[in-house]
Formats: sequence, structure tokens, C-alpha cells
Amino acid sequence: MKGKFLYWSSENKEIDELICHTQLNASHAYDYLEWIPFEAFDKVTNIGRGGLSSVYSALWMEGPRQKWDYTTQIWTRTGPIKVALKHLVNSLNISGSYVDQIKAHYKCIQSDLFVKIFGITKDPTSNYMIVMKYSENGNLYQYLNRSKGILLWGDKIKMSQKITKGLEKVHIEGKTHRNLHGGNLLIEDEENSIDARIGDVGLYGPCYDHENENSGQIYGVLPYTAPEVLRGEDYTSASDIYSLGIIMNTLATGERPWYNRAHDYNLAKDICNGLRPAIPDDTPKFYADLMQQCWSNEPENRPTASFIYKRLSWYNLFCDYNYYDEKNRYKMHPHLKIHPEAYYTSRLLYFPEL
Repeated sequence: MKGKFLYWSSENKEIDELICHTQLNASHAYDYLEWIPFEAFDKVTNIGRGGLSSVYSALWMEGPRQKWDYTTQIWTRTGPIKVALKHLVNSLNISGSYVDQIKAHYKCIQSDLFVKIFGITKDPTSNYMIVMKYSENGNLYQYLNRSKGILLWGDKIKMSQKITKGLEKVHIEGKTHRNLHGGNLLIEDEENSIDARIGDVGLYGPCYDHENENSGQIYGVLPYTAPEVLRGEDYTSASDIYSLGIIMNTLATGERPWYNRAHDYNLAKDICNGLRPAIPDDTPKFYADLMQQCWSNEPENRPTASFIYKRLSWYNLFCDYNYYDEKNRYKMHPHLKIHPEAYYTSRLLYFPEL
């Protein structure tokens, strides 16, 4: 593969170096990024827009090298597969620091705990796109909308375990996610088992350089952002744990946090003063206790991802969820009317008055 480096270019030195780095340091035959010409995709369709990116579905006609040919004894391409293309807004001027951020996080996301990234492409407008595995079930919000917020408690615990295990891996590598929320948790529903994978690891913030950037500016989804971060303090692994606690509540309730009020300075102030989402009556006590520890106002009082994962795993072995599912059976989950100023995609969060 090294000999083929001369046959392609992203027209960006940092991106070329990133792709080459992953290929030279790959530990498996398909554990690397590749440059994929935009012409390799068919049926490109817009399926959503966030604050800093748009998402498209597409058919990658060749597919990745993930099929072992026993005759030739080499890895061959799978053929057409459906993929997601994450279009990075204003990436014509993508910053070197953003590419470095992807490079720093890349190794810690090469497992089934995370959304698979196949490579990078560039659209006809010369903006870059991240090529990822496509999720038929969409993100957590979309899945909850289709299921009307109803999940069995066994599935809620398993999803919490998987998300926590992924976060533990990120933290063990000395990294942080910085923007964990329901929109970048993609759901897999296969063989009667619901699974969740973390996306957007290493893709924090806008990809372009900022003029007159203020040190107090942060990007994220307000309900999932830790109070100390809202106050302008440095982001830490404990800040990720706060986000995890709100995600656990999203799973418990089947609802988006604070869907019925504006996501503005007043909500940010209330969060800093200790406001947290309500905990449903049918929530197992151990799960409620873990949630409350995760969203403690004091970062040093929050448990580690390793501790949370071990607790969830232990209780998953012995807890009888039928009792809690029975309590939830007759619970009504009406269609939720989202407040017009409630935002669940990443955006600038700037509250200097806090």
C-alpha cells in the first residue's frame, strides 16, 4: 500500500499525512483510512444537518477491503455498501489542528465500540467529507422517536454499558470526547439485540480556523454540557461523565432532556445551579444512583467510566428487569412537542455571564 501513496492526493498536506499515518501504522488489514474519490459514490442523498456538518447517505460502489479471498490470499473489496458521508462545513480551509485532533483520537476508536470510519473524500464544492459506516436505525433521538420512547430495561442497561465501555477506552488513551450527546450515538438493532456506538470521536468543534476566537467559547449541545464547562473551565474526562449521566437519563425517560424549554442562558444558569432532568419512577435504584453521581455539580465527585461500567455489568447479571418493565408497560409516551428554541445539534455555547 505504501507504494500507492504517489497515486492519490487529497490536495491537503495534513490530510495526506493523516491517511498515510493510519496506513503505515495499521494493526489489521482494514484498520486504516483511505482516500476515496467522490466519483466512487452513487446515490448521494442528504439525510440531515447539524450545526457544524451535514450528513448524506451514499452507495460506495467498490466498498472497503474487508473480504478475505482464500484463493489469492489477500483482502479484497466487499462491493457496493451503503455509507454515511459527514460533510464538514467550510472545510475548504480545514485547519491543521483539526486534522491533528482526528489523528490523535484515531487509534482509540478502532473497535466495534465506535462508529467505523472508512476514509475521507472531497465533494464537488471542494469541502471534505468523512466516510463512515451507515446506521439504518439512525441516532438515539431518531430511534426513540420510532419506538415512541419505549425500551426494555435490559436493553437500556446494555446500551449504557456499551457507551460507557467506549468512553472508558477513550479515557484510557488519555483523550476526551468533548461532545457526547444523543445525536452522535448510532443505534444497531440486529438479531433482537439493541446496541449503541459512539460517533464523532476526534471531530470536536468547527474544522476551520477562527478569527478572534474567545477562550471561553465552546461547542456542544447545552443539556449534555457539564456545568464547569459552561462556566469556562477546562474540559476533562469528568465532563464526559456528566454527559454520560444525561444520556443515561435520556435512555431511562425515552425523551430528550429539557425538550420543553429554550436552550438559552437561563437553562445554562439553571444547570450550573444544580438543575437536572427528572428521574422516572420505574428506574432501578442502582441506575438512578449512578446517574446522580455522574451529573454531580462537582467534577471530582463523579465516578470514572471504568467504575460505571463495572457497576452496570455487575447489576446486569443479577437484576430482574421484569419488575421495572411491568411498571413501564402502561406508561404513556405521547408525541413530544419540541420547544422551537431547543437545539440538539452542536453549536456555539457562549455564556460569559456565568
